[in-house]
Amino acid sequence: MGNHQLKDLFYSKEMESIRQAFYYKAYKQGKFDEALEKGQAKEVFNYQNDDFSVWKDRVWYSDKDQYHIGVEGYMGFETIDDVISCYEQFNKAFKQYIEQTGDLKEKHLGWHKIYSVRAVNVSYENECYWIFLDGYKSEEISDLYWYMCDVIDQLKEVNDSL
Repeated sequence: MGNHQLKDLFYSKEMESIRQAFYYKAYKQGKFDEALEKGQAKEVFNYQNDDFSVWKDRVWYSDKDQYHIGVEGYMGFETIDDVISCYEQFNKAFKQYIEQTGDLKEKHLGWHKIYSVRAVNVSYENECYWIFLDGYKSEEISDLYWYMCDVIDQLKEVNDSL
């Protein structure tokens, strides 16, 4: 098959969906590579020497900012009350930061949720409580504040059950 025949085949109606899928994948890969090259992660808020950290990066597939929160798990606490107090202090400072930037929004529930929990792992070792959270990310920075509110509520439930 010659070049002309291959070109006609490639641009034929039968190949349209395959060609469009190829272009879309190439576009997505290009956006992903571009985001990696720019190294766009930027810390926007930290608390207690990076024990609590909020950073943003660019979502490669939509050109929007995405915010992430990380909480150090290797902080030992004598009581769950101490954990709750520490998390509440962070969340208070974080809320003030969000309010100063004008980005605090109402809690977005999405679907009409009946029950939802966050991944919170509580361990007790060497006479200390250790809390490990799954990370959380959102295109709205205020969602991270509400995430921490949910985590604090779960810790209060754990504390009440002990």
